[in-house]
Amino acid sequence: MREAIREISSRVLMMFSRGVLRGVTDSGPRQQVQVELFKDELRDGLEHMQNYGFTSHPLGGDVAVAFLGGNREQGIVLVVDDRRYRIPLQAGEVAIYDDQGNKIELLRGMVKVTAAQHVEVVSPTIKLVGNIEVIGDIVTTGTITNNGKRIDSTHTHMNGGSGVPV
Repeated sequence: MREAIREISSRVLMMFSRGVLRGVTDSGPRQQVQVELFKDELRDGLEHMQNYGFTSHPLGGDVAVAFLGGNREQGIVLVVDDRRYRIPLQAGEVAIYDDQGNKIELLRGMVKVTAAQHVEVVSPTIKLVGNIEVIGDIVTTGTITNNGKRIDSTHTHMNGGSGVPV
């Protein structure tokens, strides 16, 4: 009986572990990672389970691993955290961020998008509702329509009402 209890206790203790991410393979439908757990315990090909609609390719960091039934050959990486790039937030706030400084922050009172290089939005139609303030230049191609009037490269102004295009 004591042997059975010792076996169960050992399996329970081996069910979860903390470690360090050592490598990532992100070429298939499931991301595979290599992690170092206990000293000299290197596990390769563990699945990094990620939330639906969100994926990342971590550079490194700490991992939390679950081992089904305490079997160290059947691990699933549940969490990868890289504290080098984490940004502090207030209670209830949420952010998506990367190592280059790109961020989408759902903050108290605003949504803030920070791009390290540039922002590109690809969509057949973009609708902005509300006031828009632009600080900087606007460069366009195509036509701008304001209250039904087209403003494009063929647009001309009349000189002081004289009927002569300027």
